[in-house]
Amino acid sequence: MTSRDDALTTMTQRFSPVAAHVRQVWGLRLPHHVAVFAALAASDGAALGEIGLSPWGVTDYFRDGGLDRRGRDGLDQRLHARFRHDPAEFLTVMRGNTDGLHFGLWYDDPAELPTAIAHNYARDSAETWTSTEPTLLRVVRERVNGFLADYGDEEEEAGRVAPLIEALDWYQAADEAALRQDGPPGAASMPRSYLAMSPMPLLPPGSGDPQVAASGSRLAAFQDDPVQAAAWIAEARHQLAAGQPALALAVGSELHWLDDDAHRDAGLDLLVGAYRALGRDALAEIALVHAAHRDLPSVQVLAA
Repeated sequence: MTSRDDALTTMTQRFSPVAAHVRQVWGLRLPHHVAVFAALAASDGAALGEIGLSPWGVTDYFRDGGLDRRGRDGLDQRLHARFRHDPAEFLTVMRGNTDGLHFGLWYDDPAELPTAIAHNYARDSAETWTSTEPTLLRVVRERVNGFLADYGDEEEEAGRVAPLIEALDWYQAADEAALRQDGPPGAASMPRSYLAMSPMPLLPPGSGDPQVAASGSRLAAFQDDPVQAAAWIAEARHQLAAGQPALALAVGSELHWLDDDAHRDAGLDLLVGAYRALGRDALAEIALVHAAHRDLPSVQVLAA
């Protein structure tokens, strides 16, 4: 097992080349706290596994030889660990051990650092929700606290997570230093609203009204009311053409998640059009490559 000092030194050294690769391939900025999580996984992976968590996604690049890995069968690396309902804003960094649970950095704007850490049970209902914790280690501690709330009265179960708690305490100073090094993302203080199945991406002033409160009724219409569905899509297109992409982004996100053949093309057009209008081209490109490969039998794309 790698010592914690060695793991932290190694992953800190690997951060810059991994971050440069993520910037080149995804067009996204990687926060320094990801390297601290990679160090935790390297030194205390067995303890992390006691609550069913392990690194996955772009954190695979922190493994030995990770940056030499490429997509299997020539597949785009941006498809790695990207489930069919994942929003383009979601970049997988960690997985759980049940129902396709995976955790990702949430990018409202690819020019900025991620504003949240999200999770999604891909093999269940596949909604995406965000944590209030700003780093992966704090999300891990949040999961530990949840485990203890459920099983803490059982001495054997509580003992299982004691090594992980000790490891989290050891890495806490490094995690806080990483957070200070990056500073808060520009939009971190903005209030966040939710669509029926995911966060509504934060938008600059003047982007229009995403009509978040109507998200549930829109999803119902897209499934059962073709006339109303067509009206929503038409209104989103109209507002997008008028320079207000918020509704197009909301409707496009809903149709992406719904994954219905009847509205697949319209949803992608709205989503990509909204991203382009907002200057979020990296997210547009992720949405396009994802749409072209949503039927992959496995999202384990990076070859060993």
